Amino acid sequence: MIFCDFDGTVSLRDVGNRLFHHFSDGRSDEPVASWRADEIDSRQCLEQGAALMRPITESELFEFIDGFAIDPSFPAFAAFCRRENLPLYILSDGLDIYITRLLENNGLVGLPVMANHGELVDGRLRISWPHYDPACTACANCKGIQIRRLRRPGSTTVFIGDGKSDLCALPEADLLLAKGFLADHCRHQGVPFVPFASFADVAAAVKNRLSLTPANHKRSIS
Repeated sequence: MIFCDFDGTVSLRDVGNRLFHHFSDGRSDEPVASWRADEIDSRQCLEQGAALMRPITESELFEFIDGFAIDPSFPAFAAFCRRENLPLYILSDGLDIYITRLLENNGLVGLPVMANHGELVDGRLRISWPHYDPACTACANCKGIQIRRLRRPGSTTVFIGDGKSDLCALPEADLLLAKGFLADHCRHQGVPFVPFASFADVAAAVKNRLSLTPANHKRSIS
């Protein structure tokens, strides 16, 4: 089973952070810095960032979102997962309002997405928390908790990520692929991982894992 972060992993840049920065004229940088310093949790960070945004229209919002790109090799990876019957989930502590838009822009309809919910109400971004679990004091949508809920007995868990919001997923990954902040953290903490630069690298690592699995047990990883 494959679980994948979105911002900075599927998308080439952190869409959520840039969205808040752009529409708050940079004022959202302060709660982001507090979150990175572990002074507030991600729900507080997102709430404060949304409160600092100026009123916007839906067309302004989607025009901004449409300026972002995803990893060009991700659609091929998603197609590979479908062919191999490997469940692929997008797990994000960001917002579904831009994740689903960017996936649809790239012809990726129907991928399971678990994220915080964002919507425009009278020109203001409103956020709700459909996946929040108080057992995690750091995240609005804890990826570790979601993996534990979704994992099938006997399955191999693959996690792909790049950032601070991915830390809770580390204990749940049988195969971890990391870059950026997450890769640096794993190096410093001695956590085994496979580095990647694009989803072409991810596909190669997953195919290698498949080749190491006995043919009669191949179904056990899906």
